[in-house]
Amino acid sequence: MTIIDRYIFKSIFQTTLIVLFVFIAFSGFIDFVSQTDDIGTGNYGVTEAIQYTILKLPSSIFKLLSIIVLIGSLLGLGNLSKNNELLILLSSGIKMRRLGFSVLISGFILCFLSILVGEYFSPPMERLADQLRTKSKYNYTSLGNGQGIWLKEQNKIININLLNENQSFGNVTIFELNDSSEIKRISRASSSTIDDYNQWILSNLQETIFDESGLSTEFLRYKIDKTQLDRDLISLTVVKSEDLNILELYKFINYLVQNSLDAKIYQTTFHSRIASLLVIPFICLLALPLSLGMSRNRGIGYRVIIGMLIGIAYFMLQNTLIESAQIYKVQPILLGWIPFFILLLSTSLAFRLVQWK
Repeated sequence: MTIIDRYIFKSIFQTTLIVLFVFIAFSGFIDFVSQTDDIGTGNYGVTEAIQYTILKLPSSIFKLLSIIVLIGSLLGLGNLSKNNELLILLSSGIKMRRLGFSVLISGFILCFLSILVGEYFSPPMERLADQLRTKSKYNYTSLGNGQGIWLKEQNKIININLLNENQSFGNVTIFELNDSSEIKRISRASSSTIDDYNQWILSNLQETIFDESGLSTEFLRYKIDKTQLDRDLISLTVVKSEDLNILELYKFINYLVQNSLDAKIYQTTFHSRIASLLVIPFICLLALPLSLGMSRNRGIGYRVIIGMLIGIAYFMLQNTLIESAQIYKVQPILLGWIPFFILLLSTSLAFRLVQWK
């Protein structure tokens, strides 16, 4: 990076950091207030509510990252423009494209930092927050107690009524279908697990077999059966798509597609997640033309409002399209990338309006 690149990045990063702290305080306050109705339920007290709020912060901030970066970039570049520093750089012979490239570099650095927070810290902390709240409210000693989960693997439909923290399973029922989609075998195990070789280890197994001669039952102390599932994949099925990082989401989508299950909303979320990360450099770039021209002498309040309006519009469009994946027959990749290309087009138009060449 040249001196100019570092100077522009420093300006954008400092103001973005300030905006980030403001959003952290605001988001943390909202999350804590939303927990007041649950305080007093079971063992869920003020301490647990504070822990939950802190653990939820990375996820809450990650969802609003486009707004935070846009406002931070507008404030940083706006200050440079208001002090005529951008005009001095342009007058000194630096090309407009080169200045835009410097802003784009800053955006890619922020994008990299966002990936670290949003894909590696946020999902596990989000899951831990939900687990701690559930345990405290309902005094659960293990996760997954309740109605269980349903999985499909080729010609088998699997119901797991208990998912323990050590990733062992209990009360597992496996419905095996024939080519005519009729039940040919029902297997019920009191406990089970999947070993490192992707094999079901079923204990205290009772099998009911349907064939042409009638119905027969069989009891086995244990049984080993091959499967394409694994323990990590089953764990993914009990969390929300927003609690998964990109690699986990991709793995879960492959499982759904391979078993002919509806993966459209997860595919849309996957493409939208990638687009949300790649849009950050171009959000920074959009702030450059917005900081020049008629907006050059505008105050901080004006830039914050502009950033909020554009950021909220992008956020609402993105989430609306994700929800639309279940209603409209549109390719998930298209729904996921539409907001990105709209912002890209808006950036291009903004540059034209300030007569960039």
